[in-house]
Amino acid sequence: MEAPESSTPPSVAGVPPVRPATALVRALFTAGAEFEKALQRDLSVNPTGLDAMGHLVMSGPLSPGELSRRLDLTTAATTAAIDRLVALGHVTRAPHPTDRRSLLVVPTESSVQRAMGHLAPMIAGVDAVLDDFTDEEQDVIARYLERVVASYAPRPAPAEA
Repeated sequence: MEAPESSTPPSVAGVPPVRPATALVRALFTAGAEFEKALQRDLSVNPTGLDAMGHLVMSGPLSPGELSRRLDLTTAATTAAIDRLVALGHVTRAPHPTDRRSLLVVPTESSVQRAMGHLAPMIAGVDAVLDDFTDEEQDVIARYLERVVASYAPRPAPAEA
């Protein structure tokens, strides 16, 4: 996706005008959301299921309680999400190796491979874009993106007068 030609894209009602790099950050978020929707369709999961799979793929097996905390869901909602993922063949429930009263939610190898079949090429493609930039330019890009990420941090509410 190329940057808009003018130095400042036209403003939309209620949205202040921004520079091309800022508009491209928004375009990146949109592209990421579309990618996630396509992945959800391919895996036949809803957003909660995809989020759960993300945690399981990145962290490995998790207890239902830990998954509930990470998803910020009630235990009942987490159980329903796990049930859907089990029915779709994305996860299994396995006995915890050291706590016989507990279970672990384990991603299936076939589901991980299916998801990574989409994710790995996208991640490699994004990373390969950096090959077009010098080390110094990459440092600037990284610094910019670090600040963009930091700008999303919650801010305290203004004090009431």
